[in-house]
Amino acid sequence: MYGVSYLVILNNPKKKKSIESHDLPYTLLWQNSSKERSIWNRQLRLFTSEREIFESYFQPLKILGSMTDFSLGVAGIKQATANLIEQYAQNPNSPFYPGIKYSNIITYPPDVSHAALQYDRLTSSNHYFDYLYVGLFIKEIEAQWLKAGYNIDQRPDVITTLYNIGFNYSVPKADPQTGGSTITVNNQSYSYGELGTLIYNSGILSSSF
Repeated sequence: MYGVSYLVILNNPKKKKSIESHDLPYTLLWQNSSKERSIWNRQLRLFTSEREIFESYFQPLKILGSMTDFSLGVAGIKQATANLIEQYAQNPNSPFYPGIKYSNIITYPPDVSHAALQYDRLTSSNHYFDYLYVGLFIKEIEAQWLKAGYNIDQRPDVITTLYNIGFNYSVPKADPQTGGSTITVNNQSYSYGELGTLIYNSGILSSSF
């Protein structure tokens, strides 16, 4: 099962038939205004490590927007976000700097394409780098808030909310609110932060981590 929430297909019957033959869930949308193309691109998520699927059906859609807007891997990390995570880990002047211990946790061999290797890591079938980027993001967010005088390492509601809304909306404060995208489960709506907190507190993943 491929976890694709929205698959934008241009008006191409052959491509549509090919998608169906791979049993891929999709939403058929039409290419109209530039504004709509931008919206569609931001809705696209790729939660699969099958690179041939991406290269066949998703990569051609880069004409709809920047490839950095695509969320990759099981953690749904955009390459633009991955770049920020790497930069903050190495910048002592950043409020997100988590400390020298983490400064070289993600490195690249010389003479290797940064973007290509980063993409390979984020779509790898072993998911090591997916979890590494998530863990480093959390460390950086916690570092920012701790420097401002707030310890959130026991606040899954805050952490999951910030993971959803991103660095730009991380503003340390005394009374942070749970929020993020709305997710509907069994006809009941939850915010991303609320649902993440419920899952965390349930202990359902305690045997896996």
